[in-house]
Amino acid sequence: MVGRNGSGKSSFAEGLELLLTGDNLRWKGRSKAWGLGWRNLHQADATSLAAELLVEGRGPLIALRAWPAGAEVGVGASMVKAKGKSEAPLATLGWTQALTTFRPFLSYNELGSMLDEGPSKLYDALSTVLGLDEFVTVQDRLTAARKGLDELVKSTKGAATALALDAEAAGATGREPRAVHLAALLKARTWDQPALQALAAGGADASRQVLATLRTLAALRAPEVEAVQRAVTTLRAAAQQADRVRGTDAARSLERARLLEQALAFHASHASEAGGAAAQTCPVCGTTNGLSADWRAKTAQEVAALTAEATAAKSAEAAVLTALREARGLVTGCGVLPTAEAGELPSLQALREAEARWLAARANETCTALAAALEAQVLDIADAVARVAAEAAAEVARREDVWRPLAERLVPWLPQAARALAAKTQVDDLKSAETWWKAATEAIRDERFLPIADRAIAIWKQLRLQSNVDLGAVELEGTSTKRRVTLKVTVDGAPADALGVMSQGELHSLALSLFLPRATLPDSPFRFICVDDPVQSMDPARVEGLARVLHETAKTRQVIVFSHDDRLPEAVRRLGLPARVLRVTRRAQSVVDVQEARDPVNGHLDDARAVLKTADLRADVKARVVPGFCRLALEAACVAVVRRRHLRAGGTHDDLDALLAEHVKLYPLMALALFDDASRQSEVLARLKKLAERGADAFQACNHGAHESFEGDLESLVYDTDRLAGAVTRLVK
Repeated sequence: MVGRNGSGKSSFAEGLELLLTGDNLRWKGRSKAWGLGWRNLHQADATSLAAELLVEGRGPLIALRAWPAGAEVGVGASMVKAKGKSEAPLATLGWTQALTTFRPFLSYNELGSMLDEGPSKLYDALSTVLGLDEFVTVQDRLTAARKGLDELVKSTKGAATALALDAEAAGATGREPRAVHLAALLKARTWDQPALQALAAGGADASRQVLATLRTLAALRAPEVEAVQRAVTTLRAAAQQADRVRGTDAARSLERARLLEQALAFHASHASEAGGAAAQTCPVCGTTNGLSADWRAKTAQEVAALTAEATAAKSAEAAVLTALREARGLVTGCGVLPTAEAGELPSLQALREAEARWLAARANETCTALAAALEAQVLDIADAVARVAAEAAAEVARREDVWRPLAERLVPWLPQAARALAAKTQVDDLKSAETWWKAATEAIRDERFLPIADRAIAIWKQLRLQSNVDLGAVELEGTSTKRRVTLKVTVDGAPADALGVMSQGELHSLALSLFLPRATLPDSPFRFICVDDPVQSMDPARVEGLARVLHETAKTRQVIVFSHDDRLPEAVRRLGLPARVLRVTRRAQSVVDVQEARDPVNGHLDDARAVLKTADLRADVKARVVPGFCRLALEAACVAVVRRRHLRAGGTHDDLDALLAEHVKLYPLMALALFDDASRQSEVLARLKKLAERGADAFQACNHGAHESFEGDLESLVYDTDRLAGAVTRLVK
């Protein structure tokens, strides 16, 4: 089964593994996120897996497992069903142990992710393909648990020591009491967790009052200079207006009106004492019968007339009062408490003095004096406030810069410290369990590996085509942290360390060499194997060896191989090995399509035809895409011819790859296919005219049309390209 990365091909392998084993090694032992994508993202209905099996002694069976919509992957269990019978648990087939011992699955995750990570990882990988993964898992868990507890205690103590030293250094200046307090708590023989918790939460902040004062000072706001300046302007304008009316008729009228108003008020308040409307003696001149009713009426009329005349004076007076009131309203304190403590702020005392002068300006009673006082003090108070606010903000920032890194380390350390205190009592029990499990694992491992070693070496010899590395023996030694793989290899007869001389492809081949003998042991109930992407990192020569090995295995087993690389099916076709090749394609909405795969030439031509038949695709897009597929078809035909000719002549895969890499353009590639000589490019068109009708035209259209829009008939181009590619391919059969 061949398909590009992301096509969904590996989902078939993983689905079969999950159906039969109830788990999947791709996400086993990893974070939960690895297993979240098991369900088709675009299918909200129920999910199911099914596989047709032919079981010896039982006949045809269907293994199946279903999940309701939204169910977790662990819900339910796999069942088997024979025709005409009810479902039964998969466990009734008796494969539970065999699925571990003779595991028929080799995923890419097993094959490649751990083989290049050192002797221990390689040991684990080989143990897994030997069916020892559960033993290794238990050993790893025991070791990891014990080491984890030891590491937890050590790392917690180390973190506490480092944090205490940093806190002590940070508090050395004496200007950050929280750091000093933290250092003392961490250096104590026993950690006072409640006190540390309180300090982390701010409850034990010895400098809280100072910080609060600093933050208040940093937020101080000075009087608005522009508003004060406007008030000063208003005061001076009011003073000028008052000066203009002072000593004028309007002013004298206002004074006389006020005097008469006072006389009227006196007359009204004392009328009852003199017998109602009777005349009264004037309190100023002593004239009898001066304040009569007639006098009252005439005086009231005169007051009204004088008041009208005094409007300008009254307006000036009102303006003065308003200007004084509004200007004094701007003269307020800055909010600095007389007893506020703010550390060593140099400007705080200067602000208090400036504030006192500023507030004293309110005592000025005239507009002119108040305006002068405000103008003289406003810049001083504004500058003093700005200096204090800046210094306070800087001091807050400095203190927080000192404390914040310490707090950020203290908060996550606290739960770690709680766990470390509870960890000490579990370490001894875990050590005893490790010792017993190590001995049991070594015995089972040696017994299981013995019948596999010879067959593994034989398979390696087939896979090592054109390799100078020869494998003499594979031995698994030790357990736990001392587990290792001894690979006895020679390079051109000289002993060498395998990990130092084996390539990634050779290590993949080694893992496959160990997997196949174990999976094909006579005791295994499975007559199939499923291998996911074994071609990864293999060079062409080794891919050919892989094809031969899989062909040999397929004589007694059904072999299912998944690959994103076309080299394996190409090798199978070139060697004439019987195989069914399926191509997996992922379409929109995660629809996965599986069809019989065609050779690369016909595959590209099919893609071109599919584009042509796409009704809702613009013509200009087709004119750009179709020639590109046609060109790929011609390139594939040329490569096939060059490859057959080169390998039949005894050439190496490496030389072939170098040759093809050197001539990637269509003209030299076609010259190689036609003449086995890339320098004869000038003869290509003449030869193609003889090789196929309209062959030269199709060749030129493919060469140019892949880079620019093709203006000819696309259907004719595909047809002519098909004929030309077939003619080229038949040059070397």
